[in-house]
Amino acid sequence: MEPIFRCATEKAIDELAQELNLPNEEWMQDWPIEVTNPSDIDRYLDHYKTLTDDDKKFLLMEGIIDATEYQPTETLFIKNCDKVKLLLEKDFHIHAYTIYQWACFDIADIEEWWKITPIIRKIWQDNHKRI
Repeated sequence: MEPIFRCATEKAIDELAQELNLPNEEWMQDWPIEVTNPSDIDRYLDHYKTLTDDDKKFLLMEGIIDATEYQPTETLFIKNCDKVKLLLEKDFHIHAYTIYQWACFDIADIEEWWKITPIIRKIWQDNHKRI
């Protein structure tokens, strides 16, 4: 069962851009993916833990997942996957749509998946009945 569609709000983008000192231009279509930097993942994870607004958590998590995907070493990838997994499971109700999208259920060829997809699929399988 596909979860209910969710997307970023302009308010959340504006506030996170200011809080994290990230660029925010009108032409940016995939804001969190366009502005997050894999080398700043600890800063994003720390900021996520301070958030109380679900829209900002949803938006920042999209950037965190992308930053995790592009970690420069396998060791950093695994370390950050463990951190992200805990947050996704804790806030599954917020991130169900994002998790479903990154799980790539519409792509049969494993060669076309993201590196993080198997981990995301496991999170979905373990938690999707909660929505």
